[in-house]
Amino acid sequence: MAWRTRLAVLVLFLSVGTASAADNYGIGTSPQGTVTYSIGATIAKIAAEKAGLTLRVQPYSGTTQAVPLVNSGELDFGLANVLEVGSAVTGTSLFKGKPNPKLRAVAVLYPLQVGFFVKKDSPIRSVADLKGHALPVGYSGQAIIKILSDGILASAGLTNDDIKGVPVPNIVRGTDDFIEGKADAFFFALGAGKVAEANSAVGGIRILPAMNGADALATLRKFVPPAYITTVEPSKQNVGIAARTEVVSIDYMLFAGAHVSDDTVYKVVKALHDNKPALVASYASLADFMPERMAKKLPFDYHPGAIKFYTEAGLWPPKD
Repeated sequence: MAWRTRLAVLVLFLSVGTASAADNYGIGTSPQGTVTYSIGATIAKIAAEKAGLTLRVQPYSGTTQAVPLVNSGELDFGLANVLEVGSAVTGTSLFKGKPNPKLRAVAVLYPLQVGFFVKKDSPIRSVADLKGHALPVGYSGQAIIKILSDGILASAGLTNDDIKGVPVPNIVRGTDDFIEGKADAFFFALGAGKVAEANSAVGGIRILPAMNGADALATLRKFVPPAYITTVEPSKQNVGIAARTEVVSIDYMLFAGAHVSDDTVYKVVKALHDNKPALVASYASLADFMPERMAKKLPFDYHPGAIKFYTEAGLWPPKD
């Protein structure tokens, strides 16, 4: 009888282990200190507290590395801007010839506000003033940043030939180079922990405002078609904003692989939609998250689980 008991225990152990694994989901992000990591950790927290789901944050050098892993099923969820996900689905731009057809939209979260930061006492007052200065370039592990950076430079009539390039794998390394004095500016998103770190390290920073005018925006959109301009007010979380400032923005989103169950995605979307105060309490930059705008028209498919919730909530079909 002893062997039967041992067998029963083994079967129970394996079944519990399988169930436990099935309840765990990976969400790919950029490194610690980035907006992506903070949002990923916040979503994981809310999913656990409000939906009983376990999302494990798995950081990579950049979202460009994580996106294909969601497509292949090695990760379940990911975070990136709409341009990056759209390019991945169609196999264009930085994913040229490498389509990722199994990516599905889950939710548009908020406008990711980006730009170049300099020391607060720097004589550099505009993007155009970056000419001749040392800037991070390359972004070998975070290719989407090169597109965003090049687009903002182009909006001021600049190319990489007009600056002194400092090759980096990602924005974290670029910020470290700025802190160490190897670069005169760095590229990042407002609200990131790494931006606050740089601010403390060099005695204050400020973001360079977006270039004004229709021509500048049209040039930017040649690189980043979904880009738009938003106005940011000074606040505790917006380190680098000392006065009302216009910055480049692009929608940031949560996406999932087609392999993730409808029920799981439904629960995640519902948890996000119903709990904005908890999201903001965990990560203040999500104050710009608008539950009523989670479903926006995108050039790729939404996950059926997300569509089910949005339909029930009266948010489907999505608006522009």
